[in-house]
Amino acid sequence: MNNPTNLPKNLINKIKVLFTDVDDTLTFNGEIPLQTIQSLHKLKEANIVVVPVTGASAGWCDCLLKTLPIKYIIGENGAFFMEQGDRGHTLLTYLKEPHQVQEDLEKLKLLIKELNTLYPDISFTQDQSYRITDVALDIGQAVKVDFLHAKSATQWLKEKGVNAKLSSIHINTWIGDYNKATGALAWLASHNISLEETAFIGDSTNDEAMFQAIPLSVGVANIEKFLPILAHKPNYITQSAGGLGFVELVDALIS
Repeated sequence: MNNPTNLPKNLINKIKVLFTDVDDTLTFNGEIPLQTIQSLHKLKEANIVVVPVTGASAGWCDCLLKTLPIKYIIGENGAFFMEQGDRGHTLLTYLKEPHQVQEDLEKLKLLIKELNTLYPDISFTQDQSYRITDVALDIGQAVKVDFLHAKSATQWLKEKGVNAKLSSIHINTWIGDYNKATGALAWLASHNISLEETAFIGDSTNDEAMFQAIPLSVGVANIEKFLPILAHKPNYITQSAGGLGFVELVDALIS
């Protein structure tokens, strides 16, 4: 697939839902910029529903749901979606059988012990205890792991028969026939919304399934280093990185 073209200043669309990655898509240098928060509010005022689709832990998803101007979030790479109830409590819907969740998680933790013998600099993220379906390995938050080294570890996990996706900050690994896109499609089906009424913005290989599934897809500028290893690329790319690139897309959608 050809590389993405520059995001136009105006996008003619009938978008009802904007799916978005979180880390390095809504964030910039580890924070959510003020302009990005303002853009989230603009989308809410324009009746465009924002649904983050993230590899973030269930704990982080619950926090984001309660602090950002959003009502829905899809977490741990499509394993579940959450909805904020009328009284502020969180409603959780699994996209895999609940009885299988703990068993698969224990298998993954044993596999990571084996990986640690080969890649001793790659280990669990600080939020692992807040995860309920998958394992996340830190390659860009508390530690900085060489990109090619992280890519090699990701491939090792795939060869062990589990799902593994490399993002800008994590290697996410899980057991089950699901990903960000299947989670998003399940959410759409539950709300009777068509693909043609959606858009997606992301930043890494962890978003590739979404780039493939969503007809209108955008990469923020920092996706550049991942383009050579993406079989499915976004349609457009922003000029700015992270949350500032997200602002560009919002301006193009509601200008």
